[in-house]
Amino acid sequence: MSNDERNPDTRPEPQEQPDVALDLDALEREDAKAPFTFRHAGKRFMMSDPQEIDWQKLLVALRDPVFFMSLALPADDRDEFFELDLPGWKMNRLVEAYSKHYGLPSPGEAPGSPS
Repeated sequence: MSNDERNPDTRPEPQEQPDVALDLDALEREDAKAPFTFRHAGKRFMMSDPQEIDWQKLLVALRDPVFFMSLALPADDRDEFFELDLPGWKMNRLVEAYSKHYGLPSPGEAPGSPS
């Protein structure tokens, strides 16, 4: 057993480890956008940036709009939002505006396709 394994206090800090090519713990996002807000049934709701959602959950959510909304809405707004009726055409407008706000491709549009 090496001295480092016996005494954890002597291990180098993560940023000091030479065998790390990318330190994700040290990254700070430089291009963060403001939250997307909308009003429905007299209440202001806020949706977070999809790039802040865990990548594994996001992959599943891309095929499940209800799950996606549950991830994008703050926890304290989810129940209230899902209890409200929302016609499909308004949901489509919400998704379009949200996508535009964050520079995402429109639903059904392939990323990188000409507009």
